[in-house]
Amino acid sequence: MRIVPTSYTEGLTSKLSSAIQIPMARVTRRRFADGELYVKMEEQFSEAILVGNTYPDQSIIDILLTHDAIKNAGAKRQILVVPYFGYARQDSMFQPYEAISAKVISELLYSRFEKIFVVNMHSPEGLVFLKDKGAEIRAESILGEQVKKDENDLVVSPDGGFMEEAKNVGRVSGLETIALMKTRISDTKVKIEVPDDFQIKGKKVALVDDLISTGGTVLEASKILKEKGASKINVYCVHGLFVGGTSKYTGFVDEIITTDTIEGPFSKMSVSNLVSSKLREYLLL
Repeated sequence: MRIVPTSYTEGLTSKLSSAIQIPMARVTRRRFADGELYVKMEEQFSEAILVGNTYPDQSIIDILLTHDAIKNAGAKRQILVVPYFGYARQDSMFQPYEAISAKVISELLYSRFEKIFVVNMHSPEGLVFLKDKGAEIRAESILGEQVKKDENDLVVSPDGGFMEEAKNVGRVSGLETIALMKTRISDTKVKIEVPDDFQIKGKKVALVDDLISTGGTVLEASKILKEKGASKINVYCVHGLFVGGTSKYTGFVDEIITTDTIEGPFSKMSVSNLVSSKLREYLLL
C-alpha cells in the first residue's frame, strides 16, 4: 500500500505517512506548455490512499488524474481522504436551475473510490451525496486541545450555526461556550451582535469556526468582541481559506490558528493523527 499526495496536500500526506506508517508513493507531476497537468506514478503498488482537496478547482483535476495513475500502477483498492471538501456549500437548489455542486463533485468521487473520508464537511447535508462510501472526520477535539493549551477564558461561536460544534470545543477545553447572533446581509457582509447577558470584558476569547473563507464573519465578530471589552481574541478554525488575505484583522485579532487541511502559514494544528486513526480503524491495521 502507498499513500499518495496531490499537488496541494504534500505536507499533510507526509505527516499521515509517518503517523500510519505507510510509505508515500513516488509521483511525477509537471505542467505542459498550455498548463495541463501531467501525473505519473514511479512504482507499482496494489493498494492506495489518495489525499486530495476539491479546492481550488485545479485540485479536482489533480484527484481525477492521480486516481487514474494509481489505477494504472496496479492499485486494485483505492481510498480517498478529502481534508477540505470544496463545493460542499451548494447542496441543493436555492434558486431554480442552479447547479448542485456538492452533488456533482460527490458523484465524480463516488464512482472512483472504495471509501471517501472527509474532514469537517462544511455542509453536513452534502455527505448524503457520498452515500454509503462517505465518512466524516470531525476535528473539534483538535481545536479544543489548542484552545486549552493557549489558556483562553471563553469559547465563542460567531453564530448559532456552529454552536453545537463549538460546544464540543468547549467541552474539550473545559470552557464555557456562547454564540453570537449573525444576520447575513450579502455574500461578503454580515451583522454580528452580542446578547446583552454575555460577559466579555477582560476575557481572552477563543473565536472558533469550521471554515473561514472571506473572513467577513470573523472580522465583524472580532470587532464587536473588542468593543465589548475582550482582552484578547484568538481565532481557531478547521479550514482556513482567507480569500483576500488577513491584513484586515489587524487590531482586532491577536492570533489565527488553523489545521493543515488547507496548508498555509497559520496551520499550527494537524489533523494527521485524527485521520490516521480513522484509516487504521477502517483498514484494520
